[in-house]
Amino acid sequence: MSVMNAGAKVKTLSTGITIVLLGAALTGCSKEPTEADLKKALQSEMDRANELAQTMLGEAAGAEVATTIHAINKLNCKLSEVDGKQEYRCRVEMDITYPPAKRQKRKASIRMVKEDNGWMIVKSF
Repeated sequence: MSVMNAGAKVKTLSTGITIVLLGAALTGCSKEPTEADLKKALQSEMDRANELAQTMLGEAAGAEVATTIHAINKLNCKLSEVDGKQEYRCRVEMDITYPPAKRQKRKASIRMVKEDNGWMIVKSF
């Protein structure tokens, strides 16, 4: 094997490794939230809202208006970019009880971003 051939092979190998590493890095960045991630983020938001209701209305009245999430079904998530930051817009179906309404299934859209401490809801509508 000539020196020129060896140099070309090393360069090709180096390029191949770089492409594989970049591909792995980009795949890691664009991994969408799982159904469990969505449920955890939504439950966290509901817990905060329920605590606020108990603080404002008192424990008994707050408990009467507390929202309960029974199940989340992820329908889909789409990657987008807002203000230079990646986010996912996810459609979910929720099995939820929020007084005074009875238990029901609803569909909703939720914007999610990945933060250092996990997935966070940006906006739901």
